[in-house]
Amino acid sequence: MKVTAVVVRPSDQAVLMLPSGLPQVEQSDDVWFPDVEPVLRALRDQHGIEAVVLTCVSDDPRTYLMLPSGEPPADARWVHDRPVSSSDLPDWTRPEWYGEAPQWIAHRLKATGPWTQVKSWGLSNVLRIPTADGDVYFKALPQASIEPAALPFLFANEPLFLQRASTDRPGAVPAPLAIDEQRAWMLLPDLGTPLEGESDVAVWIDAVRNHARLQRSYVTEPELLLEYSCADRRLAVLDAELDRLLEPNSLTARHDPNELSRLPERAKQLREAIVELAEIGVPETLLHGDLHPRNLAVRDGQVLAFDWTDAALAHPFLDLVTFVEKQSTLSSDPRVLDAYLHEWEEYADPSDLRRALTLAEELGALYQTITYLHLVDHLTGPSKASMLRGGTSWLQRLLEP
Repeated sequence: MKVTAVVVRPSDQAVLMLPSGLPQVEQSDDVWFPDVEPVLRALRDQHGIEAVVLTCVSDDPRTYLMLPSGEPPADARWVHDRPVSSSDLPDWTRPEWYGEAPQWIAHRLKATGPWTQVKSWGLSNVLRIPTADGDVYFKALPQASIEPAALPFLFANEPLFLQRASTDRPGAVPAPLAIDEQRAWMLLPDLGTPLEGESDVAVWIDAVRNHARLQRSYVTEPELLLEYSCADRRLAVLDAELDRLLEPNSLTARHDPNELSRLPERAKQLREAIVELAEIGVPETLLHGDLHPRNLAVRDGQVLAFDWTDAALAHPFLDLVTFVEKQSTLSSDPRVLDAYLHEWEEYADPSDLRRALTLAEELGALYQTITYLHLVDHLTGPSKASMLRGGTSWLQRLLEP
């Protein structure tokens, strides 16, 4: 796959041109567009161009709008015949942001080398900074600039949540090295390697057991989670959110009308499932919201979940819907699932807990569909298209008999 870089000089909006035209690099087709580090490395290695990504303006063909961060190659020139715009996007698409954020970082860290942009899209921007104590990751989120209209914004202020939760529950969640609550910025240490690559089932068992214990620790403090900026997505709220799906929307507009004809009956079944799940008695508490094997990291035998932007007050079993994946066989290992359910036996007997897990699998598809529907309404460009694909997939799963 060819990737094109539109490198723009902020002083006059001139675009960098090589003798061959706009800079292009070859990338593997399976690289997801937010993962910008390989593109930036190839641009530097192949063309001698140092830059950072402001935004991905197109995923097909893949094209990034970039900001130069070094001197251009000697054979390059600047031209003024290409209008460029990045309006209605997060703060990190502004050139001046790359003066503000690194300065904030420098006041809080002693770096041993230049920072590297790792990820950038509509939902986050991640930089990696080398230090004497290991790599540190800076993450920026769009909460400070988004003004949602269609629904209450479904996501937590992750820096605030992690700061409060790591103080309350030391060692149970990543502890930020520093945060800016208003701008939704934070610094996190390197948490290790993804759980996805771990072959020892005991590590997977520890991961779900400890997650369940963290969830249980907040059972008596639901209001505290709301104070920590978790979204209220309890079963009663999920029932109300279902109405949103029954109205004309961007996800159902992409679906086959014959399949959608099942939606009203399916909604009735889902509401019955909500009632039944509530009656089993597992209390609603902390939900990660996007707990999959690549959002759990292993370091020195300890497993921590990261990427808590989806943190919510909800039914805890909904986390297993994203955790269990076909490509990760250990995620569905009976020993792993049994370990998770065992932590909840004070609230229901094992047979009822298994029934609750079955109901949560069904309702989890609804939960994720609503999440993606909300994201589609608040993103643009390739980020919006990515959420449309994800939401369509969850809606398809929701409609399956």
